[in-house]
Amino acid sequence: MSAKFGINIEVSSKATQSYTINNTRTLAIVGDDSKSENIGLKYYPSIKEALGAVGEGSVKDTLLDLQATGIETTLILSSFTKDTTGTDDTQRHNNDIKQALGAIDGLLNAESITGYKPKFILATLYNNDKGVWEKLKTIGDKLGAVYTIEVNETKEEKIKEAIKDFQAKRAIITYQKVNRIDNVIRPLGAFILASYIKVMASTEYGFAQTFSNRLISGIIAITDPIEFISGEDCVADRLRALGVSLVIVDNGLRAWGGENRDSEFSSLHSVVIFDTIIETIAKSQKEAIDKQVADVLKQVVDDLEAFYRKMVANNVIIGFEVSVPQDMNTNESIAEGKIYIKHQTQEMPLIKNITNRIYKVDSYGAELIKELN
Repeated sequence: MSAKFGINIEVSSKATQSYTINNTRTLAIVGDDSKSENIGLKYYPSIKEALGAVGEGSVKDTLLDLQATGIETTLILSSFTKDTTGTDDTQRHNNDIKQALGAIDGLLNAESITGYKPKFILATLYNNDKGVWEKLKTIGDKLGAVYTIEVNETKEEKIKEAIKDFQAKRAIITYQKVNRIDNVIRPLGAFILASYIKVMASTEYGFAQTFSNRLISGIIAITDPIEFISGEDCVADRLRALGVSLVIVDNGLRAWGGENRDSEFSSLHSVVIFDTIIETIAKSQKEAIDKQVADVLKQVVDDLEAFYRKMVANNVIIGFEVSVPQDMNTNESIAEGKIYIKHQTQEMPLIKNITNRIYKVDSYGAELIKELN
């Protein structure tokens, strides 16, 4: 409490606040579990602990896929028991799809129930249904989460037809089956996503990297091989251009993809960078809410510029500009406490193609004579 008489000295910090990037990216698994006590949302700090708790079903199978890759990640399981009331396989399958849709919806409550917000979603065996595609898209966009979907086709034209009406920017689209290290045949999606998790967790700025053109752990063979010829038009490149991610044979079993099906963002790499920037800024600026404009506005801008400079220094973005435009911040908007800050930035691009132009010439023959003299 300040003294009534004499001199009072108050100290406050005007130094820029560090924007902390959240590198804890929890993986959610949606699927069936034979143990009824596991119905709903459960959090596990490791794959090993989750495997010790689950029963038989698609959740366990997905956990075994992840275990084979050797990744370490926190987990949220959104589980249901398979339907037994349907009169035939078709009805039981449809009932299970409905349960899967509900379990995906349930992820919106994951943070309030478990304290963790899923940033990756796997719904293996159910993510080949187009209704599930759309549900994953909706929930993925709300959570800012990357998810996998599977196409039940193996031919190029059939795959193209299957995804022609699907538009999404956070989906990893796959179709191939692979042999896990224990020779069990499994969908590719979990192994691609595990590779992405590994890359992101490798450094504080791993979110600015891609899973593509990296060896995939946990698999020993491709059940659905694909034509890949480096430097030539081939099926793998054509499917990649459509937004399909693949595993190819090229000095090992290698991920090939990362493109998406969105008109504004051409690659998942860009989406994840901007998602991370937006989430980091939103979290860090909460303290400014309900403070006087004159007290905090300059501090907010200074903090943003310091954050972006750090992004430039770590090769996440190329450059930036932060401003508080007068045309956006009118007397009316300021009186209402609404402040508009304009950000302009460009992410560091990934090399997609290198063209080497080699010309055969006959102008160096004289060099041979020079060597003899």
